[in-house]
Amino acid sequence: MKISCVIPTRDRAGMLATAIASVLAQDVAGVELVVVDDGSVDGTEELLVRRFPQLRRLRLPGLGPGPARNAGVAAAEGDVIMFLDSDDLWTSDHAGRLCRVLRQGYAVAYGTTRTVDRLNGGEFLIPEPDQICEGDCFTALLRWCFLVPSALAVSRQAFERVGGFSAQGLGEDWGFALQLAQNHTFGYAGPGEIARRQLHAGSLCRLQSQATLSGALQGLRDLSWDEAHRPAARARFNQLLAWLAEQEEQFSSVQAWYQALRRDRMI
Repeated sequence: MKISCVIPTRDRAGMLATAIASVLAQDVAGVELVVVDDGSVDGTEELLVRRFPQLRRLRLPGLGPGPARNAGVAAAEGDVIMFLDSDDLWTSDHAGRLCRVLRQGYAVAYGTTRTVDRLNGGEFLIPEPDQICEGDCFTALLRWCFLVPSALAVSRQAFERVGGFSAQGLGEDWGFALQLAQNHTFGYAGPGEIARRQLHAGSLCRLQSQATLSGALQGLRDLSWDEAHRPAARARFNQLLAWLAEQEEQFSSVQAWYQALRRDRMI
Protein backbone atom coordinates (compact mmCIF):
# COMPACT_ATOMS: atom_id res chain seq x y z
CA MET A 1 0.00 0.00 0.00
CA LYS A 2 1.21 3.50 -0.85
CA ILE A 3 -0.22 5.97 1.65
CA SER A 4 -0.93 9.62 0.92
CA CYS A 5 -1.99 12.14 3.55
CA VAL A 6 -3.78 15.34 2.50
CA ILE A 7 -3.73 18.35 4.83
CA PRO A 8 -6.05 21.24 3.88
CA THR A 9 -5.24 24.49 5.67
CA ARG A 10 -6.15 28.15 5.77
CA ASP A 11 -4.54 30.71 8.07
CA ARG A 12 -3.28 28.20 10.64
CA ALA A 13 0.47 28.69 10.33
CA GLY A 14 0.79 28.45 14.11
CA MET A 15 -0.74 24.95 14.17
CA LEU A 16 0.25 23.55 10.79
CA ALA A 17 3.87 22.73 11.62
CA THR A 18 2.81 20.53 14.53
CA ALA A 19 0.28 18.70 12.37
CA ILE A 20 2.89 18.06 9.68
CA ALA A 21 5.39 16.83 12.27
CA SER A 22 2.88 14.23 13.49
CA VAL A 23 2.65 12.76 9.97
CA LEU A 24 6.41 12.74 9.51
CA ALA A 25 6.75 10.88 12.84
CA GLN A 26 4.69 7.85 11.75
CA ASP A 27 6.03 4.41 12.64
CA VAL A 28 5.50 3.31 9.02
CA ALA A 29 7.80 4.71 6.36
CA GLY A 30 6.99 6.42 3.10
CA VAL A 31 3.79 8.36 3.86
CA GLU A 32 3.40 10.94 1.10
CA LEU A 33 2.22 14.31 2.41
CA VAL A 34 0.34 16.86 0.31
CA VAL A 35 -0.46 20.24 1.90
CA VAL A 36 -3.19 22.31 0.29
CA ASP A 37 -2.99 26.00 1.25
CA ASP A 38 -6.52 27.22 0.62
CA GLY A 39 -5.98 30.96 0.43
CA SER A 40 -3.92 31.66 3.56
CA VAL A 41 -2.68 35.21 4.21
CA ASP A 42 -0.88 34.53 7.50
CA GLY A 43 2.50 33.37 6.23
CA THR A 44 1.56 29.72 5.72
CA GLU A 45 3.25 29.54 2.31
CA GLU A 46 6.46 31.04 3.67
CA LEU A 47 6.40 28.56 6.57
CA LEU A 48 6.08 25.61 4.21
CA VAL A 49 8.88 26.79 1.95
CA ARG A 50 11.21 27.48 4.87
CA ARG A 51 10.59 24.47 7.09
CA PHE A 52 9.18 21.78 4.80
CA PRO A 53 10.60 22.36 1.30
CA GLN A 54 10.40 18.63 0.53
CA LEU A 55 6.60 18.48 0.76
CA ARG A 56 4.22 18.67 -2.16
CA ARG A 57 2.30 21.94 -1.91
CA LEU A 58 -0.82 23.22 -3.66
CA ARG A 59 -2.29 26.71 -3.55
CA LEU A 60 -6.02 27.38 -3.93
CA PRO A 61 -7.97 30.66 -3.70
CA GLY A 62 -10.16 29.75 -0.71
CA LEU A 63 -12.55 27.10 -2.03
CA GLY A 64 -13.25 25.42 1.32
CA PRO A 65 -12.14 22.20 3.01
CA GLY A 66 -13.98 19.79 0.70
CA PRO A 67 -12.55 21.08 -2.59
CA ALA A 68 -9.13 21.48 -0.92
CA ARG A 69 -9.09 17.82 0.09
CA ASN A 70 -10.23 16.79 -3.39
CA ALA A 71 -7.43 18.79 -5.01
CA GLY A 72 -4.93 17.18 -2.67
CA VAL A 73 -6.13 13.70 -3.53
CA ALA A 74 -5.91 14.49 -7.26
CA ALA A 75 -2.27 15.52 -6.78
CA ALA A 76 -1.37 12.58 -4.52
CA GLU A 77 0.05 9.29 -5.76
CA GLY A 78 -1.16 6.87 -3.09
CA ASP A 79 -3.73 4.14 -3.44
CA VAL A 80 -4.68 4.69 0.23
CA ILE A 81 -5.85 8.19 1.11
CA MET A 82 -5.77 9.66 4.61
CA PHE A 83 -6.55 13.16 5.83
CA LEU A 84 -5.42 15.47 8.60
CA ASP A 85 -6.96 18.84 9.41
CA SER A 86 -4.28 21.40 10.14
CA ASP A 87 -5.38 21.90 13.77
CA ASP A 88 -5.33 18.16 14.50
CA LEU A 89 -2.60 15.59 15.19
CA TRP A 90 -1.98 11.94 14.37
CA THR A 91 -0.64 9.52 16.94
CA SER A 92 2.57 7.82 15.79
CA ASP A 93 0.76 4.53 15.00
CA HIS A 94 -2.13 6.20 13.13
CA ALA A 95 -1.28 5.17 9.56
CA GLY A 96 -0.19 1.67 10.50
CA ARG A 97 -3.37 0.90 12.41
CA LEU A 98 -5.66 2.16 9.65
CA CYS A 99 -3.75 0.18 7.01
CA ARG A 100 -4.08 -3.01 9.03
CA VAL A 101 -7.85 -2.56 8.91
CA LEU A 102 -7.86 -1.94 5.17
CA ARG A 103 -5.85 -5.12 4.63
CA GLN A 104 -8.75 -7.06 6.14
CA GLY A 105 -10.78 -6.17 3.05
CA TYR A 106 -12.52 -2.96 4.10
CA ALA A 107 -12.64 -0.01 1.70
CA VAL A 108 -12.87 2.46 4.58
CA ALA A 109 -11.12 2.44 7.96
CA TYR A 110 -11.60 4.84 10.85
CA GLY A 111 -10.48 5.22 14.44
CA THR A 112 -11.14 7.17 17.61
CA THR A 113 -10.29 10.86 17.98
CA ARG A 114 -9.85 12.59 21.33
CA THR A 115 -10.99 16.22 21.31
CA VAL A 116 -9.95 18.87 23.81
CA ASP A 117 -12.76 21.44 24.10
CA ARG A 118 -11.03 24.80 24.55
CA LEU A 119 -14.34 26.67 24.29
CA ASN A 120 -16.29 25.00 27.09
CA GLY A 121 -13.68 22.86 28.84
CA GLY A 122 -13.31 19.09 29.07
CA GLU A 123 -12.59 16.37 26.54
CA PHE A 124 -14.68 13.97 24.48
CA LEU A 125 -14.20 11.04 22.12
CA ILE A 126 -15.42 10.60 18.54
CA PRO A 127 -16.90 8.04 18.30
CA GLU A 128 -18.17 7.41 21.78
CA PRO A 129 -17.87 3.74 22.76
CA ASP A 130 -21.56 3.02 22.08
CA GLN A 131 -21.31 4.39 18.50
CA ILE A 132 -18.59 2.12 17.12
CA CYS A 133 -19.74 0.34 13.97
CA GLU A 134 -18.19 -2.08 11.48
CA GLY A 135 -19.46 -3.46 8.19
CA ASP A 136 -22.55 -1.75 6.75
CA CYS A 137 -22.57 1.52 8.71
CA PHE A 138 -25.02 3.59 6.64
CA THR A 139 -27.88 3.49 9.15
CA ALA A 140 -25.55 4.23 12.06
CA LEU A 141 -23.95 7.14 10.20
CA LEU A 142 -27.35 8.51 9.32
CA ARG A 143 -28.05 8.83 13.02
CA TRP A 144 -24.83 10.79 13.56
CA CYS A 145 -21.41 11.27 11.96
CA PHE A 146 -19.27 9.33 14.45
CA LEU A 147 -15.95 9.88 12.66
CA VAL A 148 -13.78 12.81 11.55
CA PRO A 149 -11.57 13.10 8.44
CA SER A 150 -8.42 13.19 10.57
CA ALA A 151 -9.13 9.60 11.70
CA LEU A 152 -10.17 8.19 8.34
CA ALA A 153 -8.54 6.14 5.57
CA VAL A 154 -10.16 5.26 2.27
CA SER A 155 -9.04 3.41 -0.83
CA ARG A 156 -8.54 5.66 -3.83
CA GLN A 157 -11.05 3.53 -5.73
CA ALA A 158 -13.75 4.18 -3.13
CA PHE A 159 -12.88 7.89 -2.96
CA GLU A 160 -13.19 8.28 -6.72
CA ARG A 161 -16.39 6.25 -6.87
CA VAL A 162 -18.23 8.77 -4.66
CA GLY A 163 -16.58 11.80 -6.26
CA GLY A 164 -14.80 13.02 -3.15
CA PHE A 165 -16.09 15.69 -0.78
CA SER A 166 -18.84 18.16 -1.60
CA ALA A 167 -18.23 21.91 -1.63
CA GLN A 168 -21.02 22.73 0.82
CA GLY A 169 -18.79 23.63 3.78
CA LEU A 170 -20.24 22.61 7.16
CA GLY A 171 -21.21 18.93 7.05
CA GLU A 172 -19.09 17.98 4.04
CA ASP A 173 -17.42 15.25 6.12
CA TRP A 174 -20.77 13.74 7.13
CA GLY A 175 -21.93 13.72 3.53
CA PHE A 176 -18.69 12.09 2.39
CA ALA A 177 -18.96 9.35 5.00
CA LEU A 178 -22.57 8.63 4.06
CA GLN A 179 -21.79 8.54 0.35
CA LEU A 180 -19.04 6.00 1.07
CA ALA A 181 -21.36 3.95 3.28
CA GLN A 182 -23.89 3.52 0.49
CA ASN A 183 -21.56 1.07 -1.25
CA HIS A 184 -18.64 0.25 1.04
CA THR A 185 -18.04 -1.42 4.39
CA PHE A 186 -16.20 0.26 7.26
CA GLY A 187 -13.64 -1.22 9.63
CA TYR A 188 -12.69 0.17 13.05
CA ALA A 189 -9.04 0.63 14.11
CA GLY A 190 -9.57 0.37 17.83
CA PRO A 191 -9.30 0.34 20.72
CA GLY A 192 -7.48 3.54 21.67
CA GLU A 193 -7.24 6.91 19.95
CA ILE A 194 -5.40 7.50 16.69
CA ALA A 195 -5.92 11.26 16.39
CA ARG A 196 -6.20 14.30 18.61
CA ARG A 197 -8.04 17.50 17.86
CA GLN A 198 -9.11 20.66 19.60
CA LEU A 199 -12.30 22.66 19.52
CA HIS A 200 -11.19 26.28 19.50
CA ALA A 201 -12.36 29.74 18.44
CA GLY A 202 -11.20 29.18 14.86
CA SER A 203 -12.60 25.65 14.46
CA LEU A 204 -14.70 25.03 11.38
CA CYS A 205 -17.20 23.15 13.56
CA ARG A 206 -17.88 26.26 15.61
CA LEU A 207 -21.39 27.36 14.63
CA GLN A 208 -22.01 30.98 13.69
CA SER A 209 -25.81 30.74 13.49
CA GLN A 210 -28.73 28.36 13.35
CA ALA A 211 -29.16 29.35 9.71
CA THR A 212 -25.70 27.91 8.96
CA LEU A 213 -26.71 24.62 10.56
CA SER A 214 -30.04 24.55 8.78
CA GLY A 215 -28.35 25.16 5.44
CA ALA A 216 -25.91 22.33 6.08
CA LEU A 217 -28.74 19.90 6.85
CA GLN A 218 -30.59 20.93 3.71
CA GLY A 219 -27.43 20.37 1.69
CA LEU A 220 -27.01 16.90 3.17
CA ARG A 221 -30.65 16.02 2.50
CA ASP A 222 -30.29 17.04 -1.14
CA LEU A 223 -27.12 15.07 -1.90
CA SER A 224 -27.25 12.51 -4.69
CA TRP A 225 -28.48 9.33 -2.98
CA ASP A 226 -28.86 5.97 -4.63
CA GLU A 227 -32.39 4.63 -4.90
CA ALA A 228 -32.03 2.21 -2.00
CA HIS A 229 -30.84 4.84 0.49
CA ARG A 230 -32.66 7.99 -0.68
CA PRO A 231 -35.88 7.60 1.35
CA ALA A 232 -34.07 7.02 4.65
CA ALA A 233 -31.57 9.83 4.04
CA ARG A 234 -34.16 12.43 3.13
CA ALA A 235 -36.42 11.39 6.01
CA ARG A 236 -33.59 11.65 8.54
CA PHE A 237 -32.43 15.09 7.49
CA ASN A 238 -36.01 16.36 7.31
CA GLN A 239 -36.46 15.06 10.86
CA LEU A 240 -33.36 16.95 12.01
CA LEU A 241 -34.53 20.11 10.25
CA ALA A 242 -37.93 19.91 11.91
CA TRP A 243 -36.31 19.42 15.32
CA LEU A 244 -33.94 22.35 14.73
CA ALA A 245 -36.82 24.65 13.80
CA GLU A 246 -38.35 24.07 17.23
CA GLN A 247 -35.20 24.97 19.18
CA GLU A 248 -34.83 28.34 20.88
CA GLU A 249 -31.27 27.82 22.14
CA GLN A 250 -28.29 28.79 20.02
CA PHE A 251 -25.64 26.10 19.58
CA SER A 252 -22.07 27.36 19.81
CA SER A 253 -20.54 24.30 18.13
CA VAL A 254 -21.37 21.01 16.48
CA GLN A 255 -20.59 19.34 19.81
CA ALA A 256 -23.17 21.52 21.62
CA TRP A 257 -25.72 20.58 18.96
CA TYR A 258 -24.83 16.91 19.37
CA GLN A 259 -25.34 17.10 23.12
CA ALA A 260 -28.79 18.64 22.62
CA LEU A 261 -29.70 15.88 20.16
CA ARG A 262 -28.67 13.21 22.65
CA ARG A 263 -30.61 14.96 25.39
CA ASP A 264 -33.75 14.81 23.24
CA ARG A 265 -33.04 11.21 22.20
CA MET A 266 -32.61 12.17 18.56
CA ILE A 267 -29.42 10.09 18.49
